[in-house]
Amino acid sequence: MKNKKFKIYGVIIFIAVLVFIGVAVGVQTGYLDGFDDAVRYRVYNMRSEKQTMFWKFITHSGDREIVIMLGIVLLLVKSLRNKYGVKFAIVALSSTAIYQGMKYIFQRPRPDIALRLIEESGYSFPSGHSMNCLVSYGILAYLLLRYCENRKLAKLLSIGLGLIIILIGLSRVYVGVHFPTDVIGGWSLGIAVLVAIMYAFEKFDGRCKNLCVMKG
Repeated sequence: MKNKKFKIYGVIIFIAVLVFIGVAVGVQTGYLDGFDDAVRYRVYNMRSEKQTMFWKFITHSGDREIVIMLGIVLLLVKSLRNKYGVKFAIVALSSTAIYQGMKYIFQRPRPDIALRLIEESGYSFPSGHSMNCLVSYGILAYLLLRYCENRKLAKLLSIGLGLIIILIGLSRVYVGVHFPTDVIGGWSLGIAVLVAIMYAFEKFDGRCKNLCVMKG
């Protein structure tokens, strides 16, 4: 059963990496420029004062500082540290290092500054907010489903985290700091990283259990 599960993980990682490579090639060659422009200008035309307040709030909920604060809370609360805190911190740091490396490799400029609703620096592809939130909040949902004894609460919180991940990605286009392909690239790379980390955690936990059985 576990081998089948790990094979599924492998397929998901392969597809996600393939999507990321396809988007990256499309971005670098300019093939997806038309798609980016069609989507983002349609979004810009939908802007309103109330929507802007909402999307700014959403986009800032994915800021690095929020993720760091969440990690600190999980590490400081003793009852959460071992099951959630340490793993969350490892994942968040790994995700940040990967997307920063990818940004440096591709060095894609952000959309025109005149179209932005918030200040943002650095390169555009892939979207760090989209990737980091998918990986960080995604692993938190995974850990909740795995360890939380209240199954209904775990499922409810996981659905909420999934919704936040999607909204944060969409918000990056609305506030004008990313192209749609940046978000798609961030999500696809994030899925690959998230599933790879889930695989690593389960392998590690399995080995620990085997060692405990052998010692016992």
